[in-house]
Amino acid sequence: MQDTLVTDLENDVIFGVYAPGSRIVEDRVMERHGAKRHAVRNAFAELEARGLLVRRPNRGVEVVDFTPDEVDALYDVRIILETSAAERTPLPCAPDVIATLEDIARRHENAVKQQDFRAVFWLNLEFHEVQYACCANPRLADLIGNHARAAQPIRVVKYDDVEHMRRVVAQHFDIITAMRGTSQDALVAAVRAHLPASAEAYRTLYNRRFGSRVQTA
Repeated sequence: MQDTLVTDLENDVIFGVYAPGSRIVEDRVMERHGAKRHAVRNAFAELEARGLLVRRPNRGVEVVDFTPDEVDALYDVRIILETSAAERTPLPCAPDVIATLEDIARRHENAVKQQDFRAVFWLNLEFHEVQYACCANPRLADLIGNHARAAQPIRVVKYDDVEHMRRVVAQHFDIITAMRGTSQDALVAAVRAHLPASAEAYRTLYNRRFGSRVQTA
């Protein structure tokens, strides 16, 4: 039940059931999911650790609402971590790893075509977990996973952009091609190319909501 509740709430946050900056009330979550109070509080704590919720004094638990500058800072860290992992990934990768990545990438591509955005989200997460597990540094892979989860609400702003999602699909296969080869530079380039577009789209949407001013917590 606990794992299911965390997953359900994570999906609700990422896909806008709970809007950025909105409060999440324990009693309403308990009623909606038929969950006990301690389970809801544990789920809140887990999602807070993942960077999706924030606890504010006298206001309770809220969905994180990044400013564009905070998004840029998050993506700067992601570029550092993910290119570092690419530099440390032994090449070429094992055939069974390549086969696993190709299978996930094909299922992700099909989910994009079907506009099954929740499947797109989970398959993208799975793809990159397998990818970065290859860097031979579990601590680095964990850091990447934590920052990638925090970025999910930013990524989904582009899910209905058909051209963008085509590029994402192609970039997954570019990463696989690089991991099948022997050029560390090619892998680093493929990883770097995969990151910036969502952050730029988030800034555009944020500016439509608030203007060009920077919001602070």
